[in-house]
Amino acid sequence: MQTTVKKRTRNSRTILTFGSLIVMFLALIGSSSGRRANAQDPFGGPPHSIAFESNRDGNNEIYVMNHDGSDQTRLTLDLRNDQRPDISPNGQQIVFSSNRITVDGTNPEGDFEIFIMNSEGSDVRQLTFNAADDSWPRWSPNGKWIAFHSNLDGNYEIYVIRPDGTDLTRVTDYPGLDQYPEWSPNGKQLAIRRDLELYLIDNDGSNPVQLTFTTPPTINQMASWSPDGKQLAFLSTREGYPSVFVMDVDGSNQINLTPRADTVAPWSSRAPGWSRNGQYIYFTGRRPETSVNENIFVMNADGTSVTQLTFTGVNAEAAVR
Repeated sequence: MQTTVKKRTRNSRTILTFGSLIVMFLALIGSSSGRRANAQDPFGGPPHSIAFESNRDGNNEIYVMNHDGSDQTRLTLDLRNDQRPDISPNGQQIVFSSNRITVDGTNPEGDFEIFIMNSEGSDVRQLTFNAADDSWPRWSPNGKWIAFHSNLDGNYEIYVIRPDGTDLTRVTDYPGLDQYPEWSPNGKQLAIRRDLELYLIDNDGSNPVQLTFTTPPTINQMASWSPDGKQLAFLSTREGYPSVFVMDVDGSNQINLTPRADTVAPWSSRAPGWSRNGQYIYFTGRRPETSVNENIFVMNADGTSVTQLTFTGVNAEAAVR
C-alpha cells in the first residue's frame, strides 16, 4: 500500500506540473494578444464605443464609430431629430434625446424626450413623458441612473431617472439655469453648468462648488471628466469663440487646448469627451477645412496632434465609452 501511494503522488505531481505549464503558456498567449490589441487600439476602447449625431442622411440620427473614426454606422432611422447620445458603461445600451412623434402617441407635441435603445439600434423605448425639453442624458458610472437636464418645472434643472424609466427625481432646485450634467468617475458628483459658469455638486444636488469665474457673456459648459477624476475638459467662450479648455478638478490650471490664430475663420471647438485611457480628447469643431459644418475631431490630451474623424454632413457631440 505504501508503494502505491508514492506512485500516485508522483503521477499527481507530473500532472500538476504539466497543467501549470499549459496555464503559463495560455497566459503568455493572452498577454501577447493583449499587447497586440493595445497596439492596434491606442485610444483605449472597444469597437463602436463612440456615439454621435449626424445629419449626413438628411436629419439628425444616432451613429456609432470606432475610436479611430472607422466603421461609422447609423443606428436610428426617424423623420425627426435624434441627438446627444451616450453609451452605457457596459456598452449594451445607448440613451439619447429625440423629438420623434411616436406611433403610440406618447410624444404628441414632438418635444425632446429621453429615449433608450440597444447598442445596435433595436428596442427603442421612451423614458420621459412630458411637454418639456429633456436633453443631454448621461449614464452614471454604475449604469443605474441617467442624468439629464429639463425645463419640466419652468427653468432648466438637473434630473435623474432609472434606465427602465422609473424613479424620475429632480436633483437641483435653483432659480437660474442648471444644464449639461456629467458624472464623476466615482459617481459621487456631477459637473454642471449653472447660469454661465461650471460647478460641481454632489449627486443629490447638495454642496455646490464654483469652478470657473468669468465675465458675462462668457459661457462655460459641457464638462467631461478625465478617467482618473483629476481633470475636467469643458467648453468656454472666454476668448471670444467656443474653445475646449482643461482644468484641474478644483478649478485651477485652466488652459485653452484649441486656441485660434487671429486670422483663422471659421473656428470653434466644443463638447469634449475623454478617451477611456485618458490620453485623448474628442471634440466637435469647425475649421476652415470644414467650412460651415461641424465635425468630430480627436487630439492628444495636451491639445496636440488634432485629427479630423468625420467628413460628411454635420457631425457633433461625440460620447465616448
